[in-house]
Amino acid sequence: MALRRSHKPSVEFSFATMSDIVFLLLIYFLLTSSFVKQSSLVVDLPSSTSDKPSPGQNYVTVTADLRYDWNGTELKDREELREYIAQAIKDKPDNPVISLRVDKQAPFDAAAFVIAVVAENKGKIVILTNKQ
Repeated sequence: MALRRSHKPSVEFSFATMSDIVFLLLIYFLLTSSFVKQSSLVVDLPSSTSDKPSPGQNYVTVTADLRYDWNGTELKDREELREYIAQAIKDKPDNPVISLRVDKQAPFDAAAFVIAVVAENKGKIVILTNKQ
């Protein structure tokens, strides 16, 4: 008496594991990508030979037509900047660094104002430039 087994291999493909793999890859790439802060104001930075990265988490942008920006938020006038800088330095006394992005066509007075406000609040400033 011979017993026959009629097991045929399944030709269907389960997509359940494929969706898990795609989801895990999506999470991996989101976590490993670097997030770059984009400013709302466009400035033409001066050139430099320095290639050191900026350590500041907060940044001030000054355009050639003297518009001021704090971390992507455009300000009404430069006096409003005093409060933002004072609060940022007070919140992080261990890393009181402010990055300064100044258009190379802006008057030096604009950069000097920001530098003075940071100095008044006992902070440090990093001037951002483009590498030559």
